[in-house]
Amino acid sequence: MKCSNCGFENIEEALFCNKCGGKLESKCQQCGQSNPPGSLFCNKCGNDLQSSSGVPPVDYSQPESYTPRFLADKILTTRSSIEGERKLVTVFFADVSGYTALSEKLDPEEVHGIMDGAFKILMDEIHQFEGTINQFTGDGVMALFGAPLAHEDHAQRACHAALSVQKALDEYGDKIKTDTGLEFKMRIGLNSGHVIVGSIGDDLRMDYTAVGDTTNLADRMQGLAEPGSVMVSAPTHRLAANYFEFESLGKVEVKGKEEAQDAYKLIKAGVIDTRIGASVSKGLTRFVGRQNSLEMLNEAFEKASSGSGQVVGVVGEAGIGKSRLLLEFIKQLPEDEFNSYEGRCLHFGGSITYLPVIDVLKKFFEIQESDREFVVNKKISNKSLELDHKLKSSIPAFQELLSLKVTDEDFFNLTPGSKRERILESLRDLLIRGSENKPIILVIEDLHWVDKSSEDFINYLIWWLANAKILLILLYRPKYTHQWGSKSYYAKIGLDQLGPESALDLIKAMLEESEVAPDLKELILKKAAGNPLFMEEFTRNLMDELKGSFLFQSHTLSECHIRKPHHGGYNHGH
Repeated sequence: MKCSNCGFENIEEALFCNKCGGKLESKCQQCGQSNPPGSLFCNKCGNDLQSSSGVPPVDYSQPESYTPRFLADKILTTRSSIEGERKLVTVFFADVSGYTALSEKLDPEEVHGIMDGAFKILMDEIHQFEGTINQFTGDGVMALFGAPLAHEDHAQRACHAALSVQKALDEYGDKIKTDTGLEFKMRIGLNSGHVIVGSIGDDLRMDYTAVGDTTNLADRMQGLAEPGSVMVSAPTHRLAANYFEFESLGKVEVKGKEEAQDAYKLIKAGVIDTRIGASVSKGLTRFVGRQNSLEMLNEAFEKASSGSGQVVGVVGEAGIGKSRLLLEFIKQLPEDEFNSYEGRCLHFGGSITYLPVIDVLKKFFEIQESDREFVVNKKISNKSLELDHKLKSSIPAFQELLSLKVTDEDFFNLTPGSKRERILESLRDLLIRGSENKPIILVIEDLHWVDKSSEDFINYLIWWLANAKILLILLYRPKYTHQWGSKSYYAKIGLDQLGPESALDLIKAMLEESEVAPDLKELILKKAAGNPLFMEEFTRNLMDELKGSFLFQSHTLSECHIRKPHHGGYNHGH
């Protein structure tokens, strides 16, 4: 049952939401009476709650009617800080291919029902990735990623949402074809650019002004896309190229543009899903500083390898170098002396149960995205029984977590509480048994975004680590709070901004060991304030702008003198 407060999908038997703790009720659409979960008819007026789903009808002209509570609260609590700001966003356009033909062949009520189903899919997937729908166009929608909720990964979110929409519409389209004999597909277009955010009302209406052709180009991309596909512009491709697979469509003629535009077809998510992974693919700068932190991790690994399990929290703000420290630590260890499994929490994944745990399981069993269900089942069974025949009883729990068909009736018939307990025990047994063959480094990235079920497992596992050959490394921001700080086998590594000497070393490394001109050094240090990520991004942006521009006084960036434009300088958002 879906929680009306936070949008989390709970099991049917639940009385309170597993995510926010709110009371679950079925509200009668006819009289407004709240009914207990599982009610089929209203206890006040007798209305059929199944046919009405207990959900008020959506008014597509009112954003507050279709925006989930958790998103609405975020927007309203942050609006004062973003009104009037210039934001880089990704615009999402979707519409039905052949809508006119569909309308001519079907009764208006049938068309209305089909579009309601399609809009529900669009709303669910767009909101899952924290996009906001600005407009329903009758046969499609326009949405924004990056405003009014600011997300630095707005292009990635829009691409994920577009792929999720098309996947869900494939199944929905099959149903429509079975019922009506007609094809039902949507085209999606994406473009990234700037908008200026105006006012945001209590009803969630947002006024904004597009800069240039930000909105128009997204609409044109959608118009040029093939039915069932996603077409993106060059600006969106630049932002998302490291994280997704695209097919270049070359130059395409776009109405309203004098020159042909580069266009790309979005194919699927790539193997790289983190910023550090993207940095690795482009080439990392020399690692500077953090030697004490590296030594702490090495010491923890030695203890874990000897059978005294360890938990290390790597704590720091965004961009401070948590992932880079982890990468350097793993890289300097002998490959054959450990197994490493990593799970990652996502900003938009808080409602996805066991998200980082599923990542770990897939890596443990070497499951590929292209594996068919029987192959996945075989990998789970073979690896589990190879480790220990006692793990046979754990296989149904792994199937449940990986959304496979569970054939074990005993497991299937467990109560929710007993099933949860079995899952926790099975995961614990798998990791501890696996560590007996070779020490395990278990990593959970971005723990501050963890879902409740995964957090419960991490807390549970920590209680069993003292005598296991497991090093659990948890990466999170300072705002995250936990209850295991008093454990004797827990250590915290706090990462701060780079000191002046290390910061200068990083700048030199980025500029290929050249001597850094004082003006340039001062500008980078001032803008980035010792944050390694900001330093790298700002320096790369600056290099791109300086190359070939009037700012060059000589042939190398390291020798150039900075001359600020008349409008007062550079604004890169850092």
